[in-house]
Amino acid sequence: MEKDMYEKYQKVLDDIEKKKKKSQVLEDHLKAAQLRHAQQIDYQKNNSLRRERTHRLVQKGALVEKYLENHLEIPEHLTPKDTELLLDVFSDILKKNKPYILNQWKMKKETK
Repeated sequence: MEKDMYEKYQKVLDDIEKKKKKSQVLEDHLKAAQLRHAQQIDYQKNNSLRRERTHRLVQKGALVEKYLENHLEIPEHLTPKDTELLLDVFSDILKKNKPYILNQWKMKKETK
């Protein structure tokens, strides 16, 4: 009789342990699903920002080609390194003539 009670007691303890493990697994799956969902929402938010930035950078690059390469009459497209060097030269000029450039820019913005 005692042996029978002990076996029932062990069986109940085993069932409790199994249910605890199953509960922990389910909690872990839920946390993982919530994390994936949060990451997907972050990706969707950042994706539109990244697309806007990429579009803006492409537009700026096209303007650099249009104004720098065409006005300087450079026979071939500049490499990114050459463009950086050229912009560095312009940066020095801009720093020396900053008030004039800002004034001209302001005037052009007002006329458009």
